[in-house]
Amino acid sequence: MSESDQGFDIICLSHLKWEQTLFQRPQQIMRRLSQRHRIIYIANCSTRDFLRSVYKGDHKVYIGRDSPALFYVNVPYIPFTKYLPALNWIGLFIQVVVAKFMAWRLRFRDSYLWVYHPGYVKHARLLRHRKLIYDCMDLFVGFESATDETARLEQRLLRKAAIVFTGGRSLQKATEGVNPRTYCFPSGVEFDHFAKAALPETPIPEDIQSIKHPILGYFGAVDERIDYALVNYICEKRPDWSVVFLGPLINFDFPPVDQPNFHWLGRKEYALLPNYLKAFDVCLMPFVISKLTLHISPTKTPEYLSGGKPVVSTAIPDVIADYSDLVQIADSYKEFIARVDEVLRDPPADLDRRVREKAQAQSWDSIAENMERLVRELP
Repeated sequence: MSESDQGFDIICLSHLKWEQTLFQRPQQIMRRLSQRHRIIYIANCSTRDFLRSVYKGDHKVYIGRDSPALFYVNVPYIPFTKYLPALNWIGLFIQVVVAKFMAWRLRFRDSYLWVYHPGYVKHARLLRHRKLIYDCMDLFVGFESATDETARLEQRLLRKAAIVFTGGRSLQKATEGVNPRTYCFPSGVEFDHFAKAALPETPIPEDIQSIKHPILGYFGAVDERIDYALVNYICEKRPDWSVVFLGPLINFDFPPVDQPNFHWLGRKEYALLPNYLKAFDVCLMPFVISKLTLHISPTKTPEYLSGGKPVVSTAIPDVIADYSDLVQIADSYKEFIARVDEVLRDPPADLDRRVREKAQAQSWDSIAENMERLVRELP
């Protein structure tokens, strides 16, 4: 075996827990890298989920093995972190300690440290590592919970990392010039998985079968990036439309939309998303325009399109740059409804062929392979 074929150990520190309902960039990439490398994936989970799983005896919620080479631990948040943000840094320290123990227990040597949040740089020195890799998937200073320290730590991580990957064009522009080894990898997709939405044999789940069409659907995190005023506006102006949201509530006890034609169906496993996608008539990306969303490259864009569904989005720069030929873009609430009306009357033609060509060029397999090549080429 040549040196380029040899596997290496990876310690991945992520702000997104290992789960099957929000299976996003960190999980997609680590699962693929685990085909050639041993990986420890350490992340946070809610204290409520942790305690519930302990009570039920379901240890797979917080510790487990996704494959023979991929181990994960979801560490519960410290209680009251939401009200005392300073506790978050202690929580990150605990994650690093758990990672250190796991690395010792599994005899990891000369590990590559792969991080997804700037906060981890504060404690990175506690983990012996060969190279530090930062995969930047969000502009963290844009979140409501961000502090001045978040910005300082992000700049420190960008400078310290041996290599930086960014999750989209806008993030690349926001970070370039700090680290000369910065490479852009926009969101990928498992085309064949989401293409199941177009197959006649794919069943539609019972909880969406009874909802009246047309169905305007969204799946993903229900968080601060959603323009809830827009969603309310759509529901009010088109009471004959059904708006369906799937996904976990982030910092909400219930969705901030109170309309009879709005339906939140809760968390759904990644494996079932094509089944729900099949029931959607139009897919929504109703993002609020903010400092945070101006730097996102939504993973759901290629996922929706791979299912052969028309998509309507607010004016997110990366969506415009990468998908303006496939996605309907709206600059106002009124225009958003007009765009939905348009695709309901006349769905875009030849969508499957055009999406397949794009999706094959940006599969998660291809992204992971190119990231690995760049890491191996580091001096």
